[in-house]
Amino acid sequence: MGIDINSAQFLVAAKKKGASFDRVVMIGRQNLGVALPLLIRLFERNGLSAERLKIPATSRYSEPLFEALGAAQVDSLDNSDFEGAQLVHDMNQPIRAEWREKYDVVYDGGTLEHIFNFPTALKNSMELVREGGRLFIHTCANNLCGHGFFQFSPELFYRALSAENGFEVERMTIHRAGPYGAWYEVSDPNAIRSRVELITFTPVLIMVQAKRVSIKPIFSQPPQQSDYTALWQGGHLAAARTKKDSFPVLRSFCSAMKTGLEFYRRQSLFNRRFFRRNSRKD
Repeated sequence: MGIDINSAQFLVAAKKKGASFDRVVMIGRQNLGVALPLLIRLFERNGLSAERLKIPATSRYSEPLFEALGAAQVDSLDNSDFEGAQLVHDMNQPIRAEWREKYDVVYDGGTLEHIFNFPTALKNSMELVREGGRLFIHTCANNLCGHGFFQFSPELFYRALSAENGFEVERMTIHRAGPYGAWYEVSDPNAIRSRVELITFTPVLIMVQAKRVSIKPIFSQPPQQSDYTALWQGGHLAAARTKKDSFPVLRSFCSAMKTGLEFYRRQSLFNRRFFRRNSRKD
């Protein structure tokens, strides 16, 4: 787990647009996987001062990056103190009351997918954020089966980080794993009234930025997938009529061809209704 050039760009873009980084907590102490010259260029390109960007040769962690973004306090929360975490806690269990609403930024760069009781871990992460603060998540979307317990869809984060829970998704992007892939801004399935599905041949990661706009009980009602909610509110679907299939082999072949064409039309990164390419990244 850690911060790569993609997540560094994501954080810098948030800072440039006014996000406060005064008090930061990392979910798991995050490694810093970006060379200092690259970070300096990134800051300068975005009009940010790199004077505080001092990375000791003996350090591999991300505190210097957050300090350069304005942090006066950078903590980390982990299941043990083997990497020097200030807050030791099993995220499968609810966090302590005194930790809630404490931080301007909560950052997870690859921890949540490794926690079995994910809804509790996500709720904990959300509760750490103060009103007006932000939660950043950089995690698995596609083709990383076996990396952790889970891979995640855009729908999950749009529904969990919603007004009902006091949050608003400010930005969501996906990108292929590695430093050179394009970013794609991801549509909210509820807004476009369609499932945002994706099939890829390479690993894909998702980055989420959400603001806590008000303090509300989190998950007092479990999030529901938006297309099912629309169906329930609109009444039951009429029962489908069944017809005798006179040409089962032909129908099967046509169905396979249709599925292949649908992939390129709908379930790939070429679908601009779902994914809007962002070449600038910031």
